[in-house]
Amino acid sequence: MRRTSLAAATTAALLLAAATATAVPAQAATADSCGGSVSDYVGVLGLDLPFTGKASSNGNDRDLTISPVTLGVNSFKTEIATGPTDSRYAVGPFELRVDTTGRGTITFVSYAGHGIGDSVVCGNGGTRVTKISGTIRVQDVSKRIPFTVSRA
Repeated sequence: MRRTSLAAATTAALLLAAATATAVPAQAATADSCGGSVSDYVGVLGLDLPFTGKASSNGNDRDLTISPVTLGVNSFKTEIATGPTDSRYAVGPFELRVDTTGRGTITFVSYAGHGIGDSVVCGNGGTRVTKISGTIRVQDVSKRIPFTVSRA
């Protein structure tokens, strides 16, 4: 009986050792290189400046402002002007997608749907985003239109 218990214990120990030896080690997190962190968009010590620019369709430029809402939180207020007296906005969370190089792309809410920033630029070799370009849905155009916003 002792021999059987000892053999079973030895077999279990060998199987555990084999399983442990073949386990895949955990991968290190991807380091943020530009736009890969919420703080790159909303600020670190204080709420950052808004992004301002234009969304354009068929020669019609619309003022576009994307403002951080709360420090440390992935939330934007996205305001777009559809005419001289018509400005519409949405407030909501944004999503970041970060590639293996640490560069982020961003999706955010807008009045008529979502904006997708598939090109972000960071200034002075840091990670703080200073320019976002992509496409956004607006209420009176059936397809997404291009936009570019920036901040100092």
